Order: sequence, then structure tokens, then C-alpha cells
Amino acid sequence: MNQLDWERTKEAPDVSSVVRMTRSSWFVTQSEYRVNKGGRTSGSFIDTQIVDGNYESFREASPPRELDINDTFSIDLTAFPLAYIQSVEIQLQYRVDDTGEKWFLKAFNWTSRTYSDSGFNSTVGHTPISGWNTYAVNLTGKWRSYVWNDGKVLVKVHDQGPDSTRTNVDLDFLGVRAIINGTTLTIQNKGAYTAHLVSIWVNNSTVHKRYDADVFVNSGETFSYQRVDIPLPNGQYAFKVVTERGNTAVYAAG
Repeated sequence: MNQLDWERTKEAPDVSSVVRMTRSSWFVTQSEYRVNKGGRTSGSFIDTQIVDGNYESFREASPPRELDINDTFSIDLTAFPLAYIQSVEIQLQYRVDDTGEKWFLKAFNWTSRTYSDSGFNSTVGHTPISGWNTYAVNLTGKWRSYVWNDGKVLVKVHDQGPDSTRTNVDLDFLGVRAIINGTTLTIQNKGAYTAHLVSIWVNNSTVHKRYDADVFVNSGETFSYQRVDIPLPNGQYAFKVVTERGNTAVYAAG
């Protein structure tokens, strides 16, 4: 963490407050970022059960043997508005007793009205190894076709296709996350009075932008303040926090 030194602009009780900033190039929403126990499934399967309360187990049925599993996830748009989302990622943690076929992640494309991986950073599928596997795909700049206006994302996991081998599949983790380029502040008030932050400035050679703030930090309190609407520029820039009493904290980076 980098400490921001307060510039005394007025004689005010909160002049001794300290603000620290961490640059978070990417932070994510983790709303419903869990496997949905008892979630909807489709395809040829039997025996859906929760094992030890930790993961779901699926077993393919009689030949031809194939399996696909689908579920619905929701991005919390009140905390992470669509306008600030950079991309979306789907992640799966799974294990199988047949490592001879690939597995694929797809999402429902609301434009084409079908499950698809068009525009994903990888469409070749994932070849598992023994034990637990982690498989993730990024929806790149095409993510908007896969996220409905209310934040809903429909995800499908499926195998390579019909074969003669009965496969047991354990799903430990399946989820969707939205990736946002934002800023996280850790604000520590070392003064004797409550500090009220009213504005944030981000300046470099081409940008001089002010953002409104309305944050109260009690004396002795440390507060983590996350802003999805403040992307920090690359290279050199200055970051300034201003309190209601007119005191400022300045940080230069790059």
C-alpha cells in the first residue's frame, strides 16, 4: 500500500487523517459464484446427488452415453452495472473418472437464441487429468450477447459427445463472474473527528476528472471503498481525495 500525505489546506480537525490506496486493475462480482446444488440438468444422466454437502455427482446412463448440465446465474447489477463491466468469465472445477474425452463450457447467446461459445477466448474444450480440474473461459468483448438485461447468464457444461464409456462426473464449483476495471481505496481516519470525503480527482497529462463521493469515516476507523466507475489510467497520474473541510490527500503513481 502507498500512503497519501495530507496537504494542509485549512486548519481543520481531520487534517491528520490518512488515506491509503490500492490499485485494483480488475475486481469481480462474486454474486452466485457457486455451484447450484440440485440445479437443473439435461441430457442422458442418472444419479444426481450431493456428496458430503460439497459437490454434486452425476453419472451417465446407458449407451449412447453423453451428459450436459445447465444452470442459471445472476450478476448483481446494483453493485456492478452493465455499463462498467469489461468482460465475463465462466469457471468450472470438476473431476471425472474418464480422461479420454474433452469437456466444454458454453452460455446461452440471447442474440442467436442458442447455447454457444462464439467469441470466447477458447473454444477447443478442456481435456481433464486425474483429480480435480479447473477450466475457465473468458467471453471477451462478446460478453454482452450472453448477459441478459437483468444480469442473467445461462451456462452449460457438456461432454465431447456420445461414446461407450460410462463417466462419473463430480462438480465442485461452477460460476459466473463479471470483470470490472475499477479502484479500491482503504481509508484510515487517524484524526479525532469523523472525516467526510466529498470528491475524488484523477489527473494525468490528458485527463483531469472529478468524481463525487459521500463517505464518512469515523475516528480510528479503517474503511474499504470500492468504486466501479473510476478506472485508473496507465502511466503517470495523480490521485486526490478531498474532504468536506477542504483537506486533500494526494498520491502520484507511475
